[in-house]
Amino acid sequence: MRLVSLGPIALLAAGLSLVAISVASGETDVSLVVIFPVLSGSSLSFLVGVALVVAGTLSGFLLMAAMPFGLVHNHRDSSLDGAGQADNRKGSKIGGVVLIGPIPIAFGSSARIAYAMLAVAVGIVLIMLALALLVFL
Repeated sequence: MRLVSLGPIALLAAGLSLVAISVASGETDVSLVVIFPVLSGSSLSFLVGVALVVAGTLSGFLLMAAMPFGLVHNHRDSSLDGAGQADNRKGSKIGGVVLIGPIPIAFGSSARIAYAMLAVAVGIVLIMLALALLVFL
């Protein structure tokens, strides 16, 4: 992992830490609207934390957008052939999960990976439901 790609991660971690400190010290109120947590505060640590989270998110998006244009070196460039296509001889498989509320959407490069991602999504939803029951009981 290149040093430049650690910048957005560091900004996000610092921002989330400051927000967590502000919540723990009672300077920030936390409430739940439908299923979305809402944070509101007026302390300096909360303001700086939110600003760092926004800066980390934006710099992460900009970093990912700059990679295809060669502005930032991508360590995977060596696996591309002359036409810019990925070399799939190694048989790498990818997959992912998008959670829209409690509804999982799984995808993958093969059916086996997609089913595995669906199992992960169901596990995450069950953990979220268990935590919600603990909070409200």
